[in-house]
Amino acid sequence: MQNTLAPDSGIIYLKSKFFIIRVLTYFSFLLIPIWVPKSIGVPSGVQAVAVALYILFITSQWFFLGKEIDHRLKIYFRVNSSMDRLVYRLFLGMFFFILYFNLLSLLPSKWIYNSFWITWVVLGIFYSWPTRGKIIRESVTSNFTEFRYLDSFEKTLVFLILILFSFSIPDLPNLKEVEALKLFFDPNEKISGFLWNFIKVNYYPFYKYPDLLKLAWSFHFYFINLGLFLFCYYALLRFFVSRRLSLLGVFALLSSWSWTKVLVADFGSALFETYSLLWVWTLLWVTRSSTYRTGLFLGLVGFYGALIFHHWWALWIPQLVLIYFFLDNKTLWFKKQAFRYASFGLGLTIVALIAKSGFSESYFNFNSSYLEQAFTIFKRKAFYSLAPIGFLLALAICFNIKFKFLRDLKIDKIYLKHLLLSAIVLIVFDLVGGSGIFGSLSLMWLFALFSLFPLELIFQTMSRLRSSRNMIYLIYILICLLDSHFEGRVKILLRSFDL
Repeated sequence: MQNTLAPDSGIIYLKSKFFIIRVLTYFSFLLIPIWVPKSIGVPSGVQAVAVALYILFITSQWFFLGKEIDHRLKIYFRVNSSMDRLVYRLFLGMFFFILYFNLLSLLPSKWIYNSFWITWVVLGIFYSWPTRGKIIRESVTSNFTEFRYLDSFEKTLVFLILILFSFSIPDLPNLKEVEALKLFFDPNEKISGFLWNFIKVNYYPFYKYPDLLKLAWSFHFYFINLGLFLFCYYALLRFFVSRRLSLLGVFALLSSWSWTKVLVADFGSALFETYSLLWVWTLLWVTRSSTYRTGLFLGLVGFYGALIFHHWWALWIPQLVLIYFFLDNKTLWFKKQAFRYASFGLGLTIVALIAKSGFSESYFNFNSSYLEQAFTIFKRKAFYSLAPIGFLLALAICFNIKFKFLRDLKIDKIYLKHLLLSAIVLIVFDLVGGSGIFGSLSLMWLFALFSLFPLELIFQTMSRLRSSRNMIYLIYILICLLDSHFEGRVKILLRSFDL
């Protein structure tokens, strides 16, 4: 057996090589916020690509931070798919950056700027040196093992998803003042100052350049919030259907014309409605993880909801009740430990509420147009016509109705019950409170999910007829693509960047 600690084992060479490559890559991305403010006269499209790359860079740092927190706190968990791990670490890292950047925001302007760069330089050096041999063997693709064995249809669909997502950016605001931008994204002033401080420090190099700040904030709301929305949705779908149908579900959601119309009408919904999906997925994943230490993430998700809209602190009550019953196969000691870890997020939620002074406001505002809104979303997408059938199949599975044709349908009944209960809680919460937590985008992912159940039944029944399944798969891809209004999305994009 080779002794990797010996001087001649080559480990120093491997670590040095890894360090040099990682440092060069890291600081190449870190040059973007230095170069972009000086790129006067450069086409707006080039600036947009540069800002998008910078956003990709900072999200990767959230992932690395989440991974490091797992290592330090010894959080080892089970996943349903590799996407669970990616979504969890991205959000976990973002939550801790929210806390850290809020501390930086207390400093004078000059020291915010200096601390911003010191932070990234220190993190770059820390992440670049492999403290564990396992890090050397890892790569970007190792975090996407879910997509390692895609067939030609699935690869094509992933490509279409990326293209459609990139071309579905809504109209950018014409505003340049910071306060005006805040009102554009949050006209009802729901978002906590803690979250605005995080966004401010995150893009601090652009703060004195109004055009770049507008672009950075717009891309933050679109690429980060809705990018995480799609990742989270795929992870949720993998609890119920195959990888192939999960990709189709993401495409059916993204290709709906309602996706663009909702964002054009209310850009800020990209943040508000992502939370409902995160909340549902968190309940399922914490149940699946089989470790009480994921209670830390559960608590931070509750804290994040209070930052988005302080009324949502009330979701702590159904969240804890549901997770208590979802963990019915765990001991009372396990549940207490999970709640103990979640108490960190509960304490932060109390701090956020005290800062917002939100306890005294009314929490009841019945949403009378909810059914009309749901019908509008439903009729805009032909693919969603399968949703009523899928809903009936879900009920049949939950209530153990024995139909002969359901023998081949293998959908986890426990997770399906958890999903339906979680969705009902959010729908009732939105109906009563009118807070927008389960609005148009949330209804879309629920319709798309139910629409996949009949297809899952067909595919499992035809498990031996691969060519027939491929043909059906292709037909539904074309159905989703034909009513995607792709030309309308392209026009909006060209208009936003004067192309």
